[in-house]
Amino acid sequence: MRAPKTLAALVAATLALPLSGCFGLPDLGEVAGRAGEIAGQAGEIANHADDLAAQAMELADTLSGIDYGKVSRLVVRDAATGEAVREVTDQAEIERAFEPLSGINGLADAPEAAAEYVLELWQPETQKAGQDAGGLQDVKVLETTIYEGTSTVTIEVPFIGLKLDLAASTETADALRGLAG
Repeated sequence: MRAPKTLAALVAATLALPLSGCFGLPDLGEVAGRAGEIAGQAGEIANHADDLAAQAMELADTLSGIDYGKVSRLVVRDAATGEAVREVTDQAEIERAFEPLSGINGLADAPEAAAEYVLELWQPETQKAGQDAGGLQDVKVLETTIYEGTSTVTIEVPFIGLKLDLAASTETADALRGLAG
């Protein structure tokens, strides 16, 4: 009687080995490969987070270093048409609206809402040695985009190629919207 049971167990084991792939039992080499891919992706995410943190610090330094006394004008544009809605030359008004941006400390996802206004901050270019003061032009030093129905703002510093989406307070976003008039 023992022989049929042993034979049945041997047949079952022999059939189970080739069928193990059919039941999704993982190949250890494949598992190790996937683990390596996941570890590589985690490293990329960590590097990206470090880059974003460095950009956020650079932006904070830039925002805190803006000398509003040198600002020549702020142009408020309708984001849909690009048309200038208002031009502000009062440095005190510009500073009051932009000052709350220095208190933003959180990055945000790019908003899905439509852009509402684009605020361009301009100042005269720095005069270089031998350059005629009459030939100086205004340079855009900061661009802020405000979106409909959200307090997220996008800040871009064109001359260093920095662009970040920031979580602003409703009060900050409303103050920036208020510049449209």
